[in-house]
Amino acid sequence: MTNVNELWQQYQAGEREFAGIELQHADLSHLSLPGIDLWAANLRNANLRGVNLREANLREANLENTNLQGADLRGVDLREAQLQQANLQATRLQGALYDRTTQFPPNVDLESNGAYYIGSGAQLRNADLSELDLSGVDLSYADLRTADLAQINLLGANLSHADLSQVNFDHADLSECCFSKAILIGANFQWATLNHADLRQANLFGADFRYANLQFANFQGALCNHTTQFPAQFDPIAHGIVVIQPGVSLRQADLSEVSLAGADLSNADLTGANLVGADLWGVTLDRANLTGANLTAANLWGATLIDANLYDAILTDANLREADLTGTILA
Repeated sequence: MTNVNELWQQYQAGEREFAGIELQHADLSHLSLPGIDLWAANLRNANLRGVNLREANLREANLENTNLQGADLRGVDLREAQLQQANLQATRLQGALYDRTTQFPPNVDLESNGAYYIGSGAQLRNADLSELDLSGVDLSYADLRTADLAQINLLGANLSHADLSQVNFDHADLSECCFSKAILIGANFQWATLNHADLRQANLFGADFRYANLQFANFQGALCNHTTQFPAQFDPIAHGIVVIQPGVSLRQADLSEVSLAGADLSNADLTGANLVGADLWGVTLDRANLTGANLTAANLWGATLIDANLYDAILTDANLREADLTGTILA
């Protein structure tokens, strides 16, 4: 179908699926088509001036040399789309999604326009991604602090090493999602589905898993404290979760690149522990035994190690700025 009138009639009748449609050179100016699915559509050289495509799917669409002046593309999925030579003057892009394969005209300031980059290391703090389908995406090492991901679909997504502090995952589908070594401090997982999710060595301080579906989730080596909330009858110890508290035994534990920021590990036994690249910002390690521990490149900024035992510990490239080493044994 290439007839714009036919598309418009079907859209008004409730049809939204127009994937792969050929609309090259078509005139859709000033039409209101929110939520339309134009996945892989050919809109090359089309006139979309002033069109309302809010929350439409334009993934893999060809928008080369398309006139999008004044168009409403808020919340549109532009991942893998081609927009070379497109006219984006006064185009509204707040909340639009793009990735490293999306091709834009030169000098488009996506950050100031409020578009969201989806990919490893993405900066999505405070972003509203609720109810989106982001299954299979790579958001490893991303900053999603305080973002709203309620009812999102992240099936099979990679969120390893991501900072997800205070994120709202209410009723989200997180099945088979990888949260390995992620920071989940204060995250809300109520009513979320985490079937077969990977949460190994994740920081669960203050996270709320009440009413969540945790069937076959892997929590081996994850870290919780007294503020973490689990469903009734869920035994964190039986699931391999380490309860971080004063005096805890973590002898020979692999805590490399794990975030323990702000934790109270006073009197803890960390003999021979692997803490390479660990985030120990502000951690209390008073009187802790770190004999033979490997703290290479660990962040100990502002940590207190009063009377701690660091005999034979490896501190190569460790950040000890503002750390309190009063009485610490270093030799």
